[in-house]
Amino acid sequence: MNISNKSTLTQLAFFTALAATIHIVEDLIMRMLPLPFIRVGFSNIVILYLICHHKIWEAFVVNISKTLLSGIVTLTLLSPSTILSLTAGITAIVIMVLVSWWHLGLGVYGISICGAIAHNLMQLIMVRTILIHSDKVFVLTPILLLIALLSGSIIAYFTLYIDRKSENIDIIKL
Repeated sequence: MNISNKSTLTQLAFFTALAATIHIVEDLIMRMLPLPFIRVGFSNIVILYLICHHKIWEAFVVNISKTLLSGIVTLTLLSPSTILSLTAGITAIVIMVLVSWWHLGLGVYGISICGAIAHNLMQLIMVRTILIHSDKVFVLTPILLLIALLSGSIIAYFTLYIDRKSENIDIIKL
């Protein structure tokens, strides 16, 4: 990634703003619902899109930036949720990149689901490590794996849909 390139900086700013906006809107909506830890993670569409286009470092930068920006806007920057989001997001990207490099034939759905599973498991590990010092948190593992399967599939579907629709758009060249 050559960040001295004006086009690259513009792309990073665009993708970061898009991901942060989606993250913030989803966060605000989910706060109104009685589901404390269930989120689809729609901002990860941006991350998966970048990974699918082999923009790995950009995916890391956008993920970290959107998490920090969202933390500032929602006044949760110094809260455990930001730490959980950062560690889980980075872990998910690493897993998605490794799975795509290993050519396991999983496709976008498989890569996305693996990322969602990694994200949820890392959040559980971090909750166990920094918040609730009890292995009882792992009782949530089956539920979170099911949520990961669902959310990973939804993210993959929309990523593929956007990728198909944006093939002829010349605004951002990846």
